[in-house]
Amino acid sequence: MVHVGSVAGHNLHPGWSVYCATKSAVAHPTGNLRAELGARGVRVKNIEPGVTVTELGHDMRDITLQTALPRTRTDLRPLTAEDIADTIAFAVSAPAHVNVAELVVVPVQPG
Repeated sequence: MVHVGSVAGHNLHPGWSVYCATKSAVAHPTGNLRAELGARGVRVKNIEPGVTVTELGHDMRDITLQTALPRTRTDLRPLTAEDIADTIAFAVSAPAHVNVAELVVVPVQPG
């Protein structure tokens, strides 16, 4: 079982409280499901991308945040959907007795 959260579930982002809370809400039940289902051999994992090219922000009402988000993506080489798909493929291809439980994947820049 693969859940996709975000590094925003761990970091502080002023103006993004609700978004960050929803990403935190992915991580907690993932851990619980991992504890509940692991004994049955079910691997439960949470992939947490950093800055990624998505539709996020296109419908924002806050103009300041809406204009800041594209700048974040142009200041570095953001992740793509393909990058996240490759990361998920890596995580699920581990041997059956190995669970990549949590995987944070971020662009190389800013480091």
